[in-house]
Amino acid sequence: MIPQRPFYRLIGLQVMEAKDGTALVMLDATPDNANSRGEVHGGAIATMLDAALANAARSVLSEGAATTTVSLSVNYLSPGASRLTARGRVVRKGRSLISAEASVEDAAGHAVAQAIGTLRVILSKA
Repeated sequence: MIPQRPFYRLIGLQVMEAKDGTALVMLDATPDNANSRGEVHGGAIATMLDAALANAARSVLSEGAATTTVSLSVNYLSPGASRLTARGRVVRKGRSLISAEASVEDAAGHAVAQAIGTLRVILSKA
């Protein structure tokens, strides 16, 4: 079971899968996550991308280890106005840093955004 973080619940983000260095994240377009034009707010899309990167990264770590985002570069390609799906994948796992990439598509399969990111590995003190 993938824990749903409080902020994810607040904006309606759902982590559907995270395993083997990949992650699948979904978000339905609603009035609560819309911008002034009625499209999904860019901040919500950036959050989707960050969640896809982080969950993909956590899926390759040992129990109790965590990550924190060091850098996130987002390119917005087109408006998102339907159910959005983000897919993340680990590009390279090092001892202290993980490089990952993610993309968001709308329900019709059109590219909405893409990102690359670097995450720092946080090891458990236990």
